[in-house]
This record gives sequence, C-alpha cells and structure tokens, in this order.
Amino acid sequence: MPTIAKPSPYSELEQVMAAMQVEDGFTAASLGLVVFADEEEPVFSYRGNEAMTPASTLKAVTSATAMAMLGPEHRFTTTLTASAPWKLDAEGAYDGDLVILGGGDPIFTSVTLAKWAGELKAKGLKTVKGRVVTDAAYFPEQMIPNAWDWGDVSNYYGAGPCGFNLDFNRFDVSFSPAETVGLPGTIAEMTPPLPWLSRANFTLTAETESDGWLSVYGGPYAAALTFRGRVPLGDELVSAQGAIPDPAYHGAESFKSLLELEGIDVVGESTTRRRLATGNGADLPEATHVLLAHPSASLQEIVRYLHRTSDNMVTECLFQELTKADSLNRSGSEIIKRYWEKQGVPFYGLRMEDGSGLARADDIRPVDLAKVLWLVGRSTFGDVFKGTLNAYHNGRLRWKGGAMSRVRAYTGYSDNGYTFALMINHYEASADRLANWRRRIMESVMALPSVSE
Repeated sequence: MPTIAKPSPYSELEQVMAAMQVEDGFTAASLGLVVFADEEEPVFSYRGNEAMTPASTLKAVTSATAMAMLGPEHRFTTTLTASAPWKLDAEGAYDGDLVILGGGDPIFTSVTLAKWAGELKAKGLKTVKGRVVTDAAYFPEQMIPNAWDWGDVSNYYGAGPCGFNLDFNRFDVSFSPAETVGLPGTIAEMTPPLPWLSRANFTLTAETESDGWLSVYGGPYAAALTFRGRVPLGDELVSAQGAIPDPAYHGAESFKSLLELEGIDVVGESTTRRRLATGNGADLPEATHVLLAHPSASLQEIVRYLHRTSDNMVTECLFQELTKADSLNRSGSEIIKRYWEKQGVPFYGLRMEDGSGLARADDIRPVDLAKVLWLVGRSTFGDVFKGTLNAYHNGRLRWKGGAMSRVRAYTGYSDNGYTFALMINHYEASADRLANWRRRIMESVMALPSVSE
C-alpha cells in the first residue's frame, strides 16, 4: 500500500493565514507570521521576510537589548548636589544652589523629592540663599525623535525622555463645558498645575449628545500649551493627559515647592542647566558636593513596567541609556542593530527611528522580530525577560503587543515552546474581527505539538 504522508503540524496555521488574507477588510493588508521552535530557522513563516510597521512590539527589541547589554540589575541614579560645601550658618541658611543631577531614571517620582525635602529639613536647613537648579544633560537636549508625529508629541504617550524625568513627564487636565454651545470650555482641573506655562484654549462646547474629545499641543520646551477639543453640555468633564514640555524645569519648581512646604525658604528663582546655557552660558553652578542620591528600581522591574503599560518615554530612556556606555558614540538604533547581527539576526529592511515604535517610519521583518525574542528566550536572562511580558489565554501565552491606526502586532512565547511574531498592517476590518482572527491564530500556535516532545 502507498505510504500516506503525515500532515504537517503547521498546515492549520497556513490555512488560517491564507483565509484571513482573502477576507474582506484584509485583502489589502500586509500579514506576517513567523514561528520558531528549537532551531535557528523558523518552523513556520507566512510573509515573514517582508518589513512591516511594528508599533510597540519594537519595545521588546529595545528592552531585550538593554537587559542583554546593561544587565537586569542595572539602575539609574538621581543625585541631589550643592554648588558649595554644605555649611549652614546660625540661622540655618545655606549660601549656594541646590542642584539636581538627573541620571535618566524614567520612573523617578515626586515621592523622592518630598523625601529629600524632609531630609534637608532634618539637617537643619531653613533657607537656601541660592536657587534650585536641575541638570538634565545626562541625555541629549533633543527629547523627541524627528519621526514622531506632531499630533503625538504633546499628548501623554508622546512625552519624551529627559535627563531628568518626574512623574512620567505628564499632567492631567479636565475641561467643563460653557453654558452655551459654541463657547470655549473651561479648565476645571490641571494636575500638576504648571503655573509657568501659558494656555491657549480652543475647545468648544457642543450639544449634549456629542462625543467629547480633547487633545494637547505644545512640544518640547514650549512656553505655552494649546488645547483643542469638544466638550459636550452636561455635568461630565472631558479629560486628557498631556506631556510636560520641560520636565527638568518642572522638577526644579516642584522641589522648590516641596522645600517651602517643609518651611524652607528658597530665595532664588528655579532654573535648569539648559536655561542657563541658552542664556550665554553664564552662572552655571558646579554641582560637586553630593548631598543625597536615589537609585532607581532595577532594569528588570522597569522593563516589567514598560511591557505592562507600553510606556514610550520609559522605553526611550532605555534607548538613550544604551548610548551612554558605548565607546564608539553610536546611536541607539545602531547599537541595537550591531548587537543582534552579532547574535545571528540579519535585519534586512530594519528601520528604527526610535526605540518604542511610536514612529510610523519604523520597519522590521517578522522573522527578525521573532528571532530576537527566540535568542532572548535561550539566553541566561531568558526566564527573567519572559516574566516581564503580559500573560494571555489563561497564561499560556506571553507577548508584547503593539497598536496604532491600522497596525496591530504581537511577539512573544507560548507555553508549548514556540516563539512567534504576528504583524498586521493596513487592514480595514473592525477591531472585533481582527481580534477574532488573532484568537484563531494564537489557538493554532497553542495547538502545535510541544517542542519538548
């Protein structure tokens, strides 16, 4: 009798991908799926060699590189220094500046500033005759990558990486409607208040049944914020989060306020190294006397946070941190590319305009995205990295997802031993239909025979 060929375990994946490609809403889409098992070449590839927009799955490449090159226990340090030796007179006055040296910590918060203020009070400080100065020169002065869209950069997800970051460089704002349709809404609350910024309000009050929306415009180091949106009549507020234009100056102002809450008077005006430098470089304090220091959480915990929240600013801080220890003065994208090429990832078609995937100009092939994660999974920190990814399908899958208009992507691991990258670009179908196809694809991956068998 003739031998009956055993069906390929990947035939279902092939059928699902082919069926998705011809369904309404996906006929013009770019679909890519690559699956690795226990060998250096994929066991399944559907259009895996075509470069596509990765959205936030690119964060997994950046975070994996940071963990590989810097180590899971790497920490950022923020330091409070003084411009002169620490000496208080009989009235508790210090004759000098307090200088905050940013160290790029992406998760530094006001809690530490408040603690520092309390510790200075305990040292007997009552008056600072100088200023609070924040030095953010640890990272480049240009916070925003050139390829980020104008509509993104002043909203919360477009907050850029600063050498000194505070409370994720964001503010909350809420608008209430006017009493008459067509009149501007009114800022009901802004936290933090950011009194040093002027505001241009172009929101409009709309009919009760209208959908409310709010967007923020400004840009790095802007002196003003512009608000646009629709605020429906009624009791409901329309809220949004925006990006603080100058995190370093906000940090100086915040620390000054916290010192004053402790009863410590600060005589001088808050400022930053950048503001002083752009004023002809005069009066730059020498921050040589260390008072207090704050180490960040470990890189492992920071990566866990950024994978959970898909925080662009946090990722971009890791992207910039990679350049700090690079003796060749290369960009973050070049460092990442060269590192993984040495591990065996060819990276044809790769374009990294940032480390977070917010730039629509970013491109990567599904096969290269999956290969990076496959290599990570086999590394000494593989289990640590996998543990930072969000769990789905009752814990059977862990992945980093990415989403922007008409782009969805997913890369991660299945509990039966596979590493995958699924990328969907230029689709027109509804979110529900796309989610149904993703579920079918993931179920097919989970139905594959265990790699250990």
